[in-house]
Formats: sequence, C-alpha cells, structure tokens
Amino acid sequence: MFIATRWNPIYWNTACLIVNSASLEDEYDVDIDTEEVVKKDKSSDYAKIAKALGEIISRGIKVSLVDINKSNFSFEPDVENNQILFGMKALNGIGTNVIEEIIENRPYHSLNEFIFKCPLNKTAMISLIKSGAFDQLEVESEWAKELGIEPRYLIMSYYLNKTSDLKKKLTLSNLNGLIQKELLPEDLDRQEKIFRFNKYLKSDKTVRSYYILNDIGLSFCNKYFEGDLPIEVINGVAIIDKNKWDKIYKKEMDKVREWLTKNQQEILKQYNEILFLENWNKYAKGSISAWEMESLCFYYNEHELANVNVKKYGIDDFFLMPEQPVVDYFFKRNGKQIPIYKTYKIIGTVISKNDTRSSVSILTTKGVVNVKFTKEYFAMFNRQISEVQDDGVRKVREKGWFTRGTKIMVTGFRREDTFVAKSYANTPTHQLYKIVDVDKDGNISIIHERYKTNE
Repeated sequence: MFIATRWNPIYWNTACLIVNSASLEDEYDVDIDTEEVVKKDKSSDYAKIAKALGEIISRGIKVSLVDINKSNFSFEPDVENNQILFGMKALNGIGTNVIEEIIENRPYHSLNEFIFKCPLNKTAMISLIKSGAFDQLEVESEWAKELGIEPRYLIMSYYLNKTSDLKKKLTLSNLNGLIQKELLPEDLDRQEKIFRFNKYLKSDKTVRSYYILNDIGLSFCNKYFEGDLPIEVINGVAIIDKNKWDKIYKKEMDKVREWLTKNQQEILKQYNEILFLENWNKYAKGSISAWEMESLCFYYNEHELANVNVKKYGIDDFFLMPEQPVVDYFFKRNGKQIPIYKTYKIIGTVISKNDTRSSVSILTTKGVVNVKFTKEYFAMFNRQISEVQDDGVRKVREKGWFTRGTKIMVTGFRREDTFVAKSYANTPTHQLYKIVDVDKDGNISIIHERYKTNE
C-alpha cells in the first residue's frame, strides 16, 4: 500500500507484473563443493508471463518493447516514459547467460557492433529482433528513417541476408541445389536426369571398378543413350566400367558448366533470392504483431485481429456479456425442462493453456478471456498431428490449436469470469474455428476440421 500510494503507480504495476508472471523471480541453490549460495538459471514460464502481460495491458498500462541498451533481467519501471520496461528473461529463447553477456558488453550503436560483441546463435538473435530490441539503435533507426521502412523489417532482412549462406559463385557442385530450386532450364532436362542417375549409381551400385546396372539402370541407359554405352555382361550381370562412365558423365556435365558460365550473374541472383526467401519464411514469416506475440507474449503494436469485421461475423465483446448464462428457451426431455442458453462468439489469440483444466487464455482486442472446453473437445484440438512420410520419417503436419499465437473463434456463453465453449444442435456455428488469415477488408479465413492423416 505504501508503494501504491506514495510512489508513481508504475512502480506498483511493475511489482504486480513481476509477481503475477512468477517465472522472473530468482531461485537460489547451494553449491555442494563450495557451500556457496548460487543463483539458478530458472526457465521462464511463458504461459504465466503471457497471461500476466495480457491482464496488465488490459488495464491500460503500457509495457515497452525490449531495448538492447536498457532492458535487464526482469520488468522494471520506466518512470520517465510512464511505462514498464520489458525484461529480457521473459523473452522466448533467451537464457541467463545470454542476458549477462548482453549487459556486460553495453552500449551498442549498431547491429554489427552487437554481433561482434555478442555472437549469439540464430534462435536468440531472431527472438531479439522480433521483440524490437534493436529498433532504437542509432545506425539502424537512422537507416530505416532514410528508407522509410519499419526498423524491424530492415534489421531482420539485414540479419537474414548476412546469415543465409548466400553464394558468391555457382559451380557444378551446386547443381543439386539448382535442381531442388527448379532453376535448370528445360533444355538441360537430360543433364538433370543423368546427374540424378549418377548419384544413384554411386550410392550402392559399385563393385570394384564397375557400376552394376539392374533393370532400372538398363532401362535408363536405353532411354537416354539408345544403347550407345560400353555395357558389359558378366555372369548374367550388366556392368559398366567406372572410368568409361565418368568420361561420359563429364561430357554431359560440360553442357551444364557452359550454361552456368554464360548465365552466372542472373542465376546467382535468382539462387540467392530463393535462399533468402526460404530463410525468411522459416524465421520471419508473419506480421510485426505476430513477431511480438511469438517473442514477447503480447502485442505492442496493433492486435492481429483488430481489423476483423465484427458485425459481419457477429463477434461479441466478452466484457459486455451478462455475467450469467441467459436462457434462450427450454427443451423438454423425459419430463424435465432443460435450459438452452443464448450463445455468443468471441475471437482472440491463444496466450496460454491449462491441460488439466481443459482451458485456454486468449487475448481479445478488449482483454484476456479464460475459455473452458469439455475434456474431450479440448483433447481433440490440443493434440499435435504427425504422420510417417514415404522415407519412414515421422513429420509434424499440424500443431495443436492451443499453442501460443494461434488465432481462434469460439462459440459459447459467459459464466462469471469464464467463457464456456458450447454449441447446440441448432447453433449455426461450431464451438471452435482456427482463424487462418485476416485480409485488409476485415474478412477472415477459418477452418474447423483438423488435418487428416492416412494412418
């Protein structure tokens, strides 16, 4: 009470955020050898952090982005700007050792200076960039102003360009990559097939100084060489001398080398652009707001669902709903009057889940709402779906719908501080939809069914 009444309210709000997020509190242990008390590197509970942030922001309290030159371990009061300074320990993928290294090497004036002083792994760097940690750096902020570009997009582009293993020159050793990226012209289709066949021969068709040609190999040779190859048959097995084949292969590949020499700059540019875009789609896909939810567990900028046409889709504000379910009508069954409640629809971004209680917390444009599902319904949409591919490797096809950052639409009704997911036989919508996309006109793309495997 003393803090709340005698100090700037930002101190009290910061204290509340630290306590409610819990995971930022220090833990200590005793070293067995030295008997000294040492701080433990406690992992962050991002679910608690996300919920605590959502609740405090819902009350109109401003929380800043990460600042690489100012942010420390925990949340701290920024009285000058009347906001709470984001603590780096709450960042996704940032551990204690990384934070200590960042603080020890301050100040930083540019991204290159930071990379030189703190050569972090890509996961940590991507998280820092998405959190806006470098937005205020002198060099990058001035550069962004001159180009009229959002600083974070510029910084992310620069970093990925620097770490995408872009090629300076393309040679025959890059042929496999060129084929995968579909950059070979049609007139080199024959050479592509021969390149693949050569890999096939060298994989497991080698006996001493010969390549064995089974039915597949013979069929290929007849199709592309029309029998014009020095093939021998020994004990009923077709073979070809390695040296002779290598000369034929080299002659075919000379045509690829000639094409690369003639079109080097054009192909090199296309190849590097594809490499960059692959990295961008892997690490940086989505809007600035999506980046913030992923790294910070809250939206500093506009909510991803802020522009949804709520009238068109009949979206309601949870905080304006009656606190108890409203009976729409009664259904008579076995002589009993069963109440059918009026249902509403809400949309929001998942920030945390509770598997035990079969519930999720979503951040709507108005604040945090706890949503309760039945145990069976929750389990159906919570599980991750994977299947075995042709090569025998199991691959994830769809993550559970209750992972942080997933945008959902739920049908149900309010009961005190909880939104109970519910739909009846005559309800025109399902209980749950996943929001896949929101276009510039506020229209949403939604799905209801999970990915279906062949298993």
